[in-house]
Amino acid sequence: MAKTSTYRPAVRNLISLLRARSSFGRPCYIKRTTRHAALIVPELRSGADGPYAHLKTFDRATVHEAVVLGAVTLGPDLVNVPACSGNRNHFATDIGHTGRTIQLTAVTR
Repeated sequence: MAKTSTYRPAVRNLISLLRARSSFGRPCYIKRTTRHAALIVPELRSGADGPYAHLKTFDRATVHEAVVLGAVTLGPDLVNVPACSGNRNHFATDIGHTGRTIQLTAVTR
């Protein structure tokens, strides 16, 4: 695996956000459309049972690139993602839109 410093800035940003938000011990999620991928993460408040929030939207290709590089792993199945705060018109806040878990690989951590 290459050093993360050689990754594109968008991939490094995804890794950085996952590193910070996955430290809460709760899963992070990704909801994807044909073009975009929304990162759904635990909020910084309310401890272990706090709410989730739509943190950032990436190009779907960025997430795919991170998977191919071995930096992140997606869950094998589509799952129901917890309700999250954010723009009500954004696809990430649609409860009916399922997603996958996303986590850093052991090598990236």
